[in-house]
Amino acid sequence: MSVPRRPGRGRAGTLAAAALALSTASLTTTGTAHAHADTTTHTAPGTATDAAHRAPRTERVSTGSDGAQLDGRSLEAGISADGRYVAFATKAERLGCHQQSYTCLVLKDRVTGELTRIPNDGDSSWGTAMLSRDGRRVGHTAGTKSPAPMLYDRETGRNVNVGAPGNGTGLLSAVSPDGGTVAYTSGDRFHPAKDLRVRDLATGADELIGGDGRFGAASLSADGRLLAYAARGADGADLFVRDRRTGATTQIDQGLGEAGFVQLAENGRTALFAAGGRTYAYDVRKGAAREVADRPVGSASPDARYAVLAEGADGTALTLLDVRSGVRTPVGPGAVVPGAVTAKGRAVAFTSAATDLVPDDTNGSTDIFLRHTR
Repeated sequence: MSVPRRPGRGRAGTLAAAALALSTASLTTTGTAHAHADTTTHTAPGTATDAAHRAPRTERVSTGSDGAQLDGRSLEAGISADGRYVAFATKAERLGCHQQSYTCLVLKDRVTGELTRIPNDGDSSWGTAMLSRDGRRVGHTAGTKSPAPMLYDRETGRNVNVGAPGNGTGLLSAVSPDGGTVAYTSGDRFHPAKDLRVRDLATGADELIGGDGRFGAASLSADGRLLAYAARGADGADLFVRDRRTGATTQIDQGLGEAGFVQLAENGRTALFAAGGRTYAYDVRKGAAREVADRPVGSASPDARYAVLAEGADGTALTLLDVRSGVRTPVGPGAVVPGAVTAKGRAVAFTSAATDLVPDDTNGSTDIFLRHTR
């Protein structure tokens, strides 16, 4: 079962501090890095200018507001559906992140180039960033000894614990596309994934989905009615879809082996998931799953149509699969996390240590790249 990782474990490992000092950018009290001079050209996703530049290409996203490469490791990127906003973890010294025990969480606006460090009262951030459809809200888990499910609002600049009163220790599991509903686990510092809950941020209503267990990956439909989630049972991790209106709960990976990643389509009609080292598409209405790849999916588009697979002998050759047509599109060498694919699979955000994906990559650290597939 895929569960949020503790620092020092999983793909990221222990992060080393970077060198070099802050030079061309300065931090405001809200944590935004402002360039003294920005010569980088940015195009708004979906505009005519953007359309003219559409072609398979790779772009480095982990840069400062001045366009310069960051002087520290960057990893684990989530992206908004329109591709404008990318959130990722970093140890960049120029952002003051090398003094953190683990990593800073930052948000990049690809149109303006602005890089904002998400405030967290000096606490450490860890776990994957989860963005709402428009990139206004960025969900994440903060802290290590007493982790908390957090949600950052880009418009207000506030980063708040979204756990209901008395349930503030836990892990953020999912953010609905509109950012109005979150799924999170609660428990104590030793068992932060004991209970699974869904909270409506507008009304404050908090629903207990399951308790006294161990919960992992989760995904919400656009209206928040359906919740797909992983729960560990006696025979390993299983996946379920819960209709929060009727209370009906269906296991979707029956007999397919140990389950992990799951992505529920925004319209709630399909769930894309990994089980037994393979990828399946589940038709929610028909209650049937079909195999679509002999490799496990690591990330998927909001409509659950496009899946990112790790292929190759060493499992680092990322490929974007159209689960309907079977067409595979190369992405690049590296790793992805959930929430790293834009709408309709137009782009994939990934972490890579490769130095030949863009010109003049000389920082000697992993970076965040965006592969435009078309």
